[in-house]
Amino acid sequence: MDNVTKFHGIIGDINPIEHGGGVVFERGHGVEMIYFQGWHDGEGERVSVYEIIIEADVVKDLTWVDWKSVASCVGLKEEELTAYSDAPSPTARAQVYESVGFHSGFSELDPSPLHMSLEEAEKQYGAFVDEASK
Repeated sequence: MDNVTKFHGIIGDINPIEHGGGVVFERGHGVEMIYFQGWHDGEGERVSVYEIIIEADVVKDLTWVDWKSVASCVGLKEEELTAYSDAPSPTARAQVYESVGFHSGFSELDPSPLHMSLEEAEKQYGAFVDEASK
């Protein structure tokens, strides 16, 4: 990934490419997350790669979300989940987007994800994830 100025961390599994999760980082225009979601098809393991902008206030960004339903999906109360919506920590806000993705589908957050084999994803993003893990 080009122009990364700061890594904020990884959400989900420590190996997000293989097991799902995301890398939260900054580059020139703001905070972003690359989120990996694996699946299988007749040809083997595949990965969908979503690019999600992490806004300063997730609730204000995602006005279409039924927050009570999302919170229930991830085992929280609505107030607990939305309390992280404008947290100073980009990683905390990224976890709110992840919760929406679990509930509504990540394609609601990025309607044009990249789809590739696990091997292609490791080749393209492996060094990026390794750098974020340091």
